[in-house]
Formats: sequence, C-alpha cells, structure tokens
Amino acid sequence: MAFDRRRSHWNLKYEQGLPSLESPDPFFVSAFEQFVAGRFPNGGTVLDLAGGIGRHALWLATKNWQVTVVDISEVAIHKLGEKARQFDLALSLLALDASEYNFETASFDLIVMFYHFDRDICARVLSALKPDGFLICKSSLSWDSYDGTASANIRPLEKNEILLMLSELKTVHHQERPVLDRGVVEYIGRKPRATYAVR
Repeated sequence: MAFDRRRSHWNLKYEQGLPSLESPDPFFVSAFEQFVAGRFPNGGTVLDLAGGIGRHALWLATKNWQVTVVDISEVAIHKLGEKARQFDLALSLLALDASEYNFETASFDLIVMFYHFDRDICARVLSALKPDGFLICKSSLSWDSYDGTASANIRPLEKNEILLMLSELKTVHHQERPVLDRGVVEYIGRKPRATYAVR
C-alpha cells in the first residue's frame, strides 16, 4: 500500500474511532511492570512506534517517562495531542511513517512496537535503543500460510522470525500463539551492554 493510501486508510480508521486501541494492552502493562519499571524507577525515554492515539504513550507519560510517539496518521496524532493537553502531559508527537523517522543512536531506554513490525527499519530501531534498554513488541504472526496483500516489509511475521530479526537483543520473554485465524507474537528483549576486550 503506497504511503498516501496507508495514511488515508489509518486517518479514516481513527476518525471513525477504534475503541479497542484506547486502553493499554494487558501484555504491555504486565511486561512493563515486571521487567522495566524496577530498572527505571524515575522514568526514562521511550519511543512508541506506530503509537496511534496513545494508549501506551499516555500511560507511560503519567509515570514520568519522556515519550516520543510516531504514527503515520495525522488524525491519530491530533487526537493524541488533544488528550495530552487535557491531562497536562508533555509528549513529542510526530505524524510520520515509521520508516521516515530519524532514529538517533542510543536515544531510548524503551521502544514500544505494537502491530507494526517493519523489517526494513529493524536495524535502525535497535540502534536507537540504549544499552540495558528494553523493546516491548507485539505483532501479527502467520500461523498458517499468509495470503494477504501487505508489502513484504510489514507482512505478518513467520513463526520464530522475531528471534532472528532481534538476535542482538537478549530475549527476556517470547511467546507465539494462535488467535482466531492468525497468530500473535509477544516479545520482550533487552539490549546488552557493550563489552570491551581487556588487553
């Protein structure tokens, strides 16, 4: 799907309303509280890629996290901006396709990717994670054969593919399971600290 068509598609969806995307995903909340919260008691920096109307971003901002949200939909970013102002929360909001975002090296303590796993930018995403930083990801999975129309870079992941794509992270949690006519993968990884050889 071309960029303009993708943007129009998501603008329309967010204009119509997506109630299922208004509350934080239970897996995200559980992952954050179990693995991330204790390591960053005073908050940190987080990038929410394809963050939509901010179900995770707003939740994190209330916990003192400095939040950057990137989403292709201008409608979603506008709605998120209104909610942030309503709750007096400061978020950095960018109406961009994730592939257009300037991933600065070692910028984030946490990166969140829910239902947008772009193989083409995976290396850039990982480079933006600080050592000891976490990636929390949930994505669609081809449980059987995939017959959809998504472009190769964002079609659903194959079984165990996420482990190959994110091999430079230490896997903290990985689960794949069928859901209705497809599958879902839930993943938490931590970026190791750089190790230097002693001479």
